[in-house]
Amino acid sequence: MAPFYKGAGIGTHWHVHDSRRVGFTARSPVTYPETEALIEHIATGTDNSPYISLTRSYAVAWDYAMNGTEIPTSTNPGYVYEIEIDIPVPSDLKILDPIKEVALSLPMADSESEYPFYQHNGLPNFLLGVVSPSDMLHFQIGRELQPPGPGVPCAPNLTSQLEALVKALRDAEILACGHIPAHCVNNRFDVEFSGMDLHFSEEGLQ
Repeated sequence: MAPFYKGAGIGTHWHVHDSRRVGFTARSPVTYPETEALIEHIATGTDNSPYISLTRSYAVAWDYAMNGTEIPTSTNPGYVYEIEIDIPVPSDLKILDPIKEVALSLPMADSESEYPFYQHNGLPNFLLGVVSPSDMLHFQIGRELQPPGPGVPCAPNLTSQLEALVKALRDAEILACGHIPAHCVNNRFDVEFSGMDLHFSEEGLQ
């Protein structure tokens, strides 16, 4: 199976605990795995979840490793774990594509009883505020444009389903449900922040 990655910023759980020795276990493994819990895990980033977030993208994992309690340096680096799951996947472990899982829970397009719909009703750039709320939240909270006529201005609609879909795509996210054994952790890369990284980050926002 192609490798997965997981970033660990300084001060986070998987920075303190070395997964090369203990593997990966969800913070709340006894919570029943269901679509609502999956959506909450992605949309809110809760630790009270039976899921472990992984990514297909080393770059995404690197970005998470940059965002701990301190900026990583050569003497105190962040970590990016490289994980390769055995094939066949162990019976006590499930690997899930969150986009597919969330999509199965969405209402039919011709449904009349499922308001609010999972789609947003804002401008196209509304999604930028969902992708990066730390520096683009103003796109998310802008006024919702409405057809001419009476109506009260309000912010565009953001459902937990849409937020989970957008964030899962942003993070190239794959979820594991169950214990990932230590022998599946191939590497732990030390990563640090540099001036060159700042340059690339700024280019990415343009």
